[in-house]
Amino acid sequence: MKGLKLAAAILVFGTLTFTPKAEAKSLFSTRQVIAQVPNSQTENQNDTETYFKRGFKRIESKDYRGAIEDFNQILKIEPKNAYAYLGRGLGNFGLDEYQAAKTDFDQALEITPDIPYAYYFRGLTNFALKDKQGAIADLQKAFTLFKQEGNQEFAQKATDAIEKIQES
Repeated sequence: MKGLKLAAAILVFGTLTFTPKAEAKSLFSTRQVIAQVPNSQTENQNDTETYFKRGFKRIESKDYRGAIEDFNQILKIEPKNAYAYLGRGLGNFGLDEYQAAKTDFDQALEITPDIPYAYYFRGLTNFALKDKQGAIADLQKAFTLFKQEGNQEFAQKATDAIEKIQES
């Protein structure tokens, strides 16, 4: 479990960067999440964009509590913003607050059920919570959605995570 927790931490936080030094094997990029965030539907669009950018930068710098505060601000403005729940879930995951992270990923998927990253990270969270079946189911769903999007790299990473969980 300790090895997978370390691997998950590396996957999530070691590779959340904008720098060109990010390794080719990175599993996640804030640019990819930000690119998927739909435009705000409120008058406070600039506020939410600022909070998103700052929230993901805080995750990059491992300021998880600060990131959670930023995503909370977005949720005050837009209570149904699935990507704010996704970001807050990543912050909670970074703090080893797995139940809170799972709740956030659940909420994101309830609002928008086709976010592959939410399934991917909920899968890792489920594994941290010792729910291997739930972890594998979520990672399989992430694989399917990544494949539908044509994101072969991340589809493969989901498959790799499934294999590691099955071997554990």
